[in-house]
Amino acid sequence: MTAAVSVHFFSNNPTTSYDNFGELWYLVDLEASPRTKASSSWQGISEGDLLVFSPLLTGAGEFESVRIAGSKTTNILDDNEEVLPLLSAGIEYPEFPTIIVQMAQERGVSLQDMYKLPFDAVLQSQNLTMIDVMGGEDDYQEFWKEPPVARRRRPPGGDPRRISLGECTWEKTLMGASLVDALQNTDENQEEL
Repeated sequence: MTAAVSVHFFSNNPTTSYDNFGELWYLVDLEASPRTKASSSWQGISEGDLLVFSPLLTGAGEFESVRIAGSKTTNILDDNEEVLPLLSAGIEYPEFPTIIVQMAQERGVSLQDMYKLPFDAVLQSQNLTMIDVMGGEDDYQEFWKEPPVARRRRPPGGDPRRISLGECTWEKTLMGASLVDALQNTDENQEEL
């Protein structure tokens, strides 16, 4: 059994402006199903999963379109509504929010066990690998020895950006163990080219 989290790909831009990147994002309407382009059925989002909003790629970095689902929380300002914080995964390379580091420790797994395959899947959608992004095998190995923890410079101002799951357009999900098969199939297809 793999410790890898799932990767959910969405084809919509959940923000109204790129200025919203620095804001805290809340995924709301968690019981709703997203609009779908996928042929499979929606299974939901779990804490720690990656959400990829492909239209957010501007060229600034390979991870700017990626958010990590934090721990469910209750928004006391909105009738105790349950929300899922969507945390930045970095811009040019992955950075792990402190809460995700703690989640891995509580699960008794490493960040590499949880995120190596999911990040590979995200990058393969851009025809890249983590080794490409990290600048070589040595830097890649060093990255996983001491993964960078995101440090907030200042708390985000204003109200959190509310993103309704029901308004998102879901393309596909690569789940845990299926990531291994998906990545192997992609590698085999590239070898045939």
